[in-house]
Amino acid sequence: MSMPAQSKYNSKYHDAWAWSLAVKGATDEEIADAFGISRMTLSRWVKDDDKKSLAEAIANGKPAADANVERKLYDRCMGYEVTEATQILEHDFTTGKPVIKETRTTKKHIAPDIMAIMYWLNNRSRKTGEWSQKQEVSITGLENMPDMSGLSEEELRAIARMGSGDET
Repeated sequence: MSMPAQSKYNSKYHDAWAWSLAVKGATDEEIADAFGISRMTLSRWVKDDDKKSLAEAIANGKPAADANVERKLYDRCMGYEVTEATQILEHDFTTGKPVIKETRTTKKHIAPDIMAIMYWLNNRSRKTGEWSQKQEVSITGLENMPDMSGLSEEELRAIARMGSGDET
């Protein structure tokens, strides 16, 4: 349920709301939409010295949301336990309503997610490149190659055919 928007900035109203949206992962665009204002208006409000508390509310909420997502990503990488509850229902013929007869709980282990692990390692080791999927390719031994930049495409194809043993 969203709150009705106010078109004029009110620190008591907008700051807490902005923080609560940011902590849930809302983008600036989504915060502006919730306020019923344009993204540009929100940007002006955030830059205005008289509205520093709004900028702080948004800036403080976003890291909390990021931390929650990072924790969930970590859990997906490591695997985790969940408890599932299953309710056994019986029909109560006197009231005509279902009644819980029994609740069974089971613990399940959720295995680590390979894609989450790859994502984590690729991003954690950017500086070292240890797990990076980016590959550096260098070709050596071309120092003594003649300059072929002036050759036509036909001449280059003829040279390529000679190298492949196809003289036709």
